[in-house]
Amino acid sequence: MSAVVEAAVVEAARHARAGRYDPALRLLDTAGGQDSGDVEVLDLLARVHAQRGDLARADACWASVERLDPEHAGARDGRRRIRETWAGRRSTGGAAVGAAAACLLLAGGGAAVGWALAPGPTSDQGADPAVAQELTRLRHEVGELRATAPSASPSPSGGGPTSEGAMSEDRAALEEVRDALVDPRWTTTLDARSVVVTFRDPVFLAGGAETSERGGDMLEGLADRLGDLADVEVTVVGHTSDTVPVPGGPYANNAEVGLVRALAAAQVIASGSGIPLGAVDVASVGDVDPPYPNTNEADRVRNQTVTVAVEVVP
Repeated sequence: MSAVVEAAVVEAARHARAGRYDPALRLLDTAGGQDSGDVEVLDLLARVHAQRGDLARADACWASVERLDPEHAGARDGRRRIRETWAGRRSTGGAAVGAAAACLLLAGGGAAVGWALAPGPTSDQGADPAVAQELTRLRHEVGELRATAPSASPSPSGGGPTSEGAMSEDRAALEEVRDALVDPRWTTTLDARSVVVTFRDPVFLAGGAETSERGGDMLEGLADRLGDLADVEVTVVGHTSDTVPVPGGPYANNAEVGLVRALAAAQVIASGSGIPLGAVDVASVGDVDPPYPNTNEADRVRNQTVTVAVEVVP
């Protein structure tokens, strides 16, 4: 999922939770709508249609999800509930089965981007319009830059599985990146596809995307290191502690806080590394899967951060 699509899904989910379905649908339309090839977009679109009572469109969206991912449990369960609802309507001469059926269609989904759609309050939780406007501006800026960024060359099609030698070369390339990024201000770990940078100290002050003095230094230091690397792709993931935003504050939920942190960090990294901002992916997981366990106050503070994944371009 691209940064722009992910931002649209996060924002659409926030609107849908608050019962603002029309803005949610408009945002999802910008991400491809019913013609999208992205499972997250189609699944959320189906849930919004279901909550509005438009079960035919919801079923069509979930059918598209099942074509893309035949094992998708949410789509399977959603379509089953729609069939049960339609069967109930037929047996009662067309009468609605009740609002509970539509609410059940919306349970779960979306953990990958830090949201879980469920019926929510109809108010805007006091969100600051200026903050929303700034989020929109940043997302549009990232989207425009990504549209002009050169695309990566497609990998040659060998028609068969990756050879053991190629896998070994990929691993060696990742280890070189890890060694180049070693610094006492953060830890570097290898996963299957990337080097993940986890900062030792909090990058942001509590409650928003203002960097601490130490956090700014760490981001600039990482940007300097990334500027020395060639043929890498960078993804910035925003995190929060499990402390919920202050009611009436500028952010409605932790997914939104994580997103604005990822966008802020991406700007620093792009500026200091020479990597085009449009080529830096951003994501938010909010308080899901934090880098440090939320078991004490010190680690909750450390989770006011981002993690950075660096992949080697083939």
